Amino acid sequence: MLGLFLIFWGLLLLLSLATFDLRDPSLNHVVSNPTEIRNGAGMFGSYLGGMLADAFGIAAFLWPVGFIGLGARYIIVSFDIAWWRWAGLLALSLCMVTAGAAWELSLGDVNAGGVLGDLLYRFSWKALSPRGSTLVWLFLCIIGLQLTFDISWTALFRRIVDKVRADLEAHPVSRPQLPELKLPRLGLPSGLHLPGRKGAEGNAPATLAVVDVTPDGSDSTNGAPSVVAREASTPRGMPVETDDFVLSEDRLQPPASELPFEVVLDADTDGVADLTADVESDISEGAGRPKAKMRRKSQLPPLDLLHSALNEDSRPDREVLEGKGLSLTNCLSDFGVQGELTRITPGPVVTMFEFRPAPGVKVSRIANLSDDLALALKAIAVRIQAPIPGTDTVGIEIPNETRETVCFKELLSSDTFKGASSLLTLAIGKDIAGRPTVADLSKMPHLLVAGATGAGKSVCLNSILLSILYKARPEDVKLLLVDPKRIELAVYADLPHLVHPVVTEMAHAKNALDWAVHEMDKRYEGMARLGVRNIAGYNQKLEDMGKERPADLADLEAMPYLVIIIDELADLMLTAAKEVETSIVRLAQLARAAGIHLILATQRPSVDVVTGLIKANFPCRISFQVTSKHDSRTILDTVGAEFLLGKGDMLFKPSGGKLQRLHGAFVSDDDVNGVVAFWKKQQPPSYKVDFAEWGNEGTLDGNGGSGGAGDLADDPVYAEAVEFVMGQGRASISLIQRRFRIGFNRAARYVEQMEQDGIIGPADGSKPRSVIRGKE
Repeated sequence: MLGLFLIFWGLLLLLSLATFDLRDPSLNHVVSNPTEIRNGAGMFGSYLGGMLADAFGIAAFLWPVGFIGLGARYIIVSFDIAWWRWAGLLALSLCMVTAGAAWELSLGDVNAGGVLGDLLYRFSWKALSPRGSTLVWLFLCIIGLQLTFDISWTALFRRIVDKVRADLEAHPVSRPQLPELKLPRLGLPSGLHLPGRKGAEGNAPATLAVVDVTPDGSDSTNGAPSVVAREASTPRGMPVETDDFVLSEDRLQPPASELPFEVVLDADTDGVADLTADVESDISEGAGRPKAKMRRKSQLPPLDLLHSALNEDSRPDREVLEGKGLSLTNCLSDFGVQGELTRITPGPVVTMFEFRPAPGVKVSRIANLSDDLALALKAIAVRIQAPIPGTDTVGIEIPNETRETVCFKELLSSDTFKGASSLLTLAIGKDIAGRPTVADLSKMPHLLVAGATGAGKSVCLNSILLSILYKARPEDVKLLLVDPKRIELAVYADLPHLVHPVVTEMAHAKNALDWAVHEMDKRYEGMARLGVRNIAGYNQKLEDMGKERPADLADLEAMPYLVIIIDELADLMLTAAKEVETSIVRLAQLARAAGIHLILATQRPSVDVVTGLIKANFPCRISFQVTSKHDSRTILDTVGAEFLLGKGDMLFKPSGGKLQRLHGAFVSDDDVNGVVAFWKKQQPPSYKVDFAEWGNEGTLDGNGGSGGAGDLADDPVYAEAVEFVMGQGRASISLIQRRFRIGFNRAARYVEQMEQDGIIGPADGSKPRSVIRGKE
């Protein structure tokens, strides 16, 4: 009610002043016909407007503005004008009434100075003299403009200079209009001459050219150089000659403004950040860097299958960054936080402002200002990193007005990704400086991905899968995909890298984890027989042995890496939480050396889904935007994910490293379909297990038994399988599966029994086994 009354009263005052007429009666005006009122507010407005106009002059209009603003504050809670803006408006009003009284100005029928302006003018004239009072009121006017409109005088002066320079360059003064003027010529050392001269005795006119001093990203030492064009100056000790030279119309770029902070516009975006480069491994280096071996003639996908970047540059220019930096500093000062801005680093999505607080300022005071800064700077969200590890500054990340889309093709075409030896190199995205960022899954060795719906989790999984498909062939890396939602990973069906069709049934998903545990135990048995510690040493030793291996090791085969991706962990935890958690924890603890890696994703980061045991065994985590700080703590053990922007904006927590903000690459459906179709054309799928039968036969297979002669003696299908293999002249598990429509485990036992009976030979990689005993 009070707010409405104040707004009404302000509007009434505004009407009275706007329609003020000297012919209307008032306290200081006597007219011949007092009954004729021209004021829009009637007799009341005539007397009220006349009193305010006579007393305050043009500053009387400040009264209705003040009442309307105060009323709006009562009605609209978010509407708030800072007190310093009111102070600046008051100072400007005092300057205007004083100037109006000094120069006897008027605005319609309203005297610009009024009684107040006349008093201020006479007092300042007598107390400070005309020149002194002019300086004082000019200073007060500048302060009022600064407080009211946040004017950057440095930027304004630079724009004026640039405008004048542009006008001069657009309309240059011709040489006949110039007076005769002799200028000193720079004496250059022998052998050197200005551009445009043929030599020391040449007649060609010399010109001063603007030299691009921007260094290449490869030559940068700190990865974020600040490049500024400088004006040419005469070196000390250089002789000055007294000859003429012709001034060129080419002008040097103006020097950078003398700001107390550094604006980094040409960051080293050519370099690639490896998030797992400094993570120490508990096992040998070979396990972390497997070597790609050409075992087959399958080709890796070309980059032409992916969409190219749109060549868009959303980074703000220098003037915008300087303006934001000054506004941020002023805003922090308003909240009582003193300090200086030391560095600005623009990126594709956000801009990092590094702020060094003054001595005595607690970091916790700055960390709690995220919402206040977002409101003051009109930003979607502001994330504060207090402090930046290893520095004495606080990082304040403010979103850009225009967001750049990170191109996945650009990440794959980087030199570090193409030259990485690891088959599990993942292209994650770009950091806040715009540098492509990669990570090695074999060093993580497992990854937890979480975030709210629509924050970019599924796109991140697609980028991870495509990174593997661009690095590894089916014989090098196998995939096990669990998709309870049935639609996220369905596009990868029939991919030759799969060990089983995409798992969509909850019961089969539990069997898939049980099979993975059994596969891990089986691999460790094989490594123990060879006396090696990890999968890289195992494959290397088998390759060194070749076909001349001992008879007791003839059944050993090369082991591909196995990456297990579960798209929605919450669905599994709701159906069989205890069994699923036990399998996941055991794999996370032991499967690294066996070449098995887990990637878990969920959009419900609660403590009953991401349990303490799972978190303890997944040190590497990615969090997208979440709804609350509690979810952020559940994923990352710290707050910050609630301030992300969505659409691929993420926080990456490496094993033992510092938290990093990254921007995930966008992968379209056409990109995924093109890469998957490329692999399907080269090779059909060759599934290794049937999880439907694994559940029925899990008791035997779970203990690692493979069956013997007693198990298959009375099996009629086995006899038919033997006849079929002899007729074909070759044998494989998948061939027997398709012919007799049986599960993987049963077909595997048939093959092992045939080998024991001397019907077929030992395994030779991924090739079918040859028949060594014909029909009798």
